[in-house]
Amino acid sequence: MTNDRKQPMEYDRYTAADLSPELLNRVIELEKDLQAEAHKDVILIAYEESDHNAT
Repeated sequence: MTNDRKQPMEYDRYTAADLSPELLNRVIELEKDLQAEAHKDVILIAYEESDHNAT
């Protein structure tokens, strides 16, 4: 007997975080601050666990 339920793949465990506009602006400002301090491109990514995560 096979299990037809699809198991989440490793890359499928997380989805982009649903941030309010205010929080998104804070993330963007932090990116800018880190870029200025590090003199490098910095990209911050906000993820949250997907609802269908089996773990």
